[in-house]
Amino acid sequence: MVRQLTAIMFADMVGYTALMQENEVRAKDDLDRARRVMVQRVDEHQGQILQYYGDGALGTFQSAIGAVEAAIAIQADLKGPPQIPMRIGLHTGDIIHDEEGVFGDGVNLASRVQGLSIPGGILVSEKVFDEIKNQTRIETRSMGSFALKNVKRPMELWAVTNPGIEVPDPKRMGSRPSQSRNSVAVLPFLNMSPDPENEFFSDGITEELINALTRINGLQVTARTSSFAFKGREQDVRTIASELGVATVLEGSVRKAGDRVRITAQLINAEDGYHLFSKNYDRELLDLFQTQDEIAETIANELEDRFRPGPPTAESDEGLGPSAVTDSGAEAEPVPGVLPETHPGGAPPRPSETRGKHGSHFHDAEAYTQFLKGVHRFNYWTPEDARAAIRHFQRSLELDPSCALPHSGLANAYTFLAATGQMPGEVAYSRAKEAAQRGLDLEEGAGEAHAAMATVLFFHDWDFKGAYKHFQKALTLTPGSAHLRRLYAMYLNATGDSEAALDELEWALEMDPLSSPIRSALGEALMKGGRYQEAADQFRRVLEIDPEFRAAREMLGWAHMWTGRPREALHEWEEINRRTEDPFKVIPHRIWALVALGRTDEADQLLQLLEERRRREPEIALEMDFALAHLGLGQTELTLDYLERAVDRKLGMVVFLKVIPPIQRLADHPRFLKLLEKVGIPENRTDIS
Repeated sequence: MVRQLTAIMFADMVGYTALMQENEVRAKDDLDRARRVMVQRVDEHQGQILQYYGDGALGTFQSAIGAVEAAIAIQADLKGPPQIPMRIGLHTGDIIHDEEGVFGDGVNLASRVQGLSIPGGILVSEKVFDEIKNQTRIETRSMGSFALKNVKRPMELWAVTNPGIEVPDPKRMGSRPSQSRNSVAVLPFLNMSPDPENEFFSDGITEELINALTRINGLQVTARTSSFAFKGREQDVRTIASELGVATVLEGSVRKAGDRVRITAQLINAEDGYHLFSKNYDRELLDLFQTQDEIAETIANELEDRFRPGPPTAESDEGLGPSAVTDSGAEAEPVPGVLPETHPGGAPPRPSETRGKHGSHFHDAEAYTQFLKGVHRFNYWTPEDARAAIRHFQRSLELDPSCALPHSGLANAYTFLAATGQMPGEVAYSRAKEAAQRGLDLEEGAGEAHAAMATVLFFHDWDFKGAYKHFQKALTLTPGSAHLRRLYAMYLNATGDSEAALDELEWALEMDPLSSPIRSALGEALMKGGRYQEAADQFRRVLEIDPEFRAAREMLGWAHMWTGRPREALHEWEEINRRTEDPFKVIPHRIWALVALGRTDEADQLLQLLEERRRREPEIALEMDFALAHLGLGQTELTLDYLERAVDRKLGMVVFLKVIPPIQRLADHPRFLKLLEKVGIPENRTDIS
């Protein structure tokens, strides 16, 4: 057994497991190349590879300077096409090395540092920084202090910033200090009644509780999509809380007998599984929906004090307010993006005081079910699913015309079809605007209705200022809605504020961590910022949850394209054709891949197939498809011809002209600049607000 003080390097290949599932040969080739590069560069800097861990490696060096220089050389080598995403972390500490392997506190800490890095990045600990800080050829920047597992105090980490090295944003580094205690997930309440028809009532209680708790100022509440993903699953509460990223879980049951109902609610501390609150509520069931509302508001009001800032209450010493101390000993961070509100008397309103009118509530069980089915279909972001969603929303309104939410759903679905050219714009936008306005008429205080109007103004009217006002109103009314923050992030991206868009999407993902639409949107935002490997990781995670989520597979193909992997891109896009059994899907995308692979004859054949689609489906606007196809073929002027036609037809997707990665190569072309001016896309969001 040998104990020594040494500079330790931990490195691992990002996305290797997912790549193995997609293309075993490519994954093996990439891993072999990465190992060859590491062995060569480590040896050149007087180091040695002591152990391989699947797609990762552990190396040691005689000096911290040599370790950092080797890491820089490794990342530079792995940049060259095809790019191999590698994360590297460095620390100086004790290791123990014997015939069974390498271990010790130094190894563990180097692993923790590496886990916070990003593809193409290098992070170092304080000890390494102390040894390299006077080396002018090594550039670094502090990322701030982080609470690392099994480390008693927060540790400052530094990023190597030499040219070509990816530098993480400290606000978005993969692991943050411990989850704020001011967070809760409401699990679907269990129906304990003998009649399965009462399932709707128990689900309704859960829904209303989520809505009511969302209105508590400063409380982070997991969205419905992620909470209901655990319905019917027998899992430990602590496991669920860890997956959802919350400190507390609210669960319960509903037992109905005749005209009486008993609801049991329990708030559980995720860290140790102990109950922080438990209570029964007995009610006479006079009106189904009114009882749901009243019970949800009662429970929310009783829990509110536990989530407010200030000293612990007499019932609990947990201190669940924003000033509570986290597991790491640091103060919990405030929820990003929400400014403290001011209210008469200094106290925020209780949930029951912030309720809107009746328009956001259903009075018919089947109407509510149809609405949820519509939301589910629309979230797949495909023309077929949008049309199916419209049918569900229309059926919901037939059963319950007084509810605002299906009108907002209709507006969003029609806007999507118009923006993507799948329905004549003059028809779709007219219907969208009518539905959005009807939602506002039914409930002016509904955030969803304002967001629906914002998207119509954004995509069709190109009224960026008007859209901004409606988005702000929507977020003021419903600050805890992950869905609204996703829509707002889309707007921010188009109007030039990509950093704010990422902030919104990351917060949305914290609220709804299992949402495929939000995670896919986060990937798109990362890709628009040139962070292709991080984007690809997000798309793969979506597809692991839902292989049929077409938008993520489509964008994963583009991520492969921009990192020198046209063969993998073509594989993803052909998989879409296979799954949909539709040869017309993603034709422009496949043209790009085929051109990159030198298969130009096949690319030309696909262009002819696109022409055939235009003849078969004259009602669909294909100007953006043709523009993208001709750009892939290197035909700039034809590309601009089609973009001009898209603008003339007011196709909604032209609002993204500045940020669509393939089209960004036209950024300085005079004809393209005129198009941007015609659409009125602002230089940045400050020009609007």
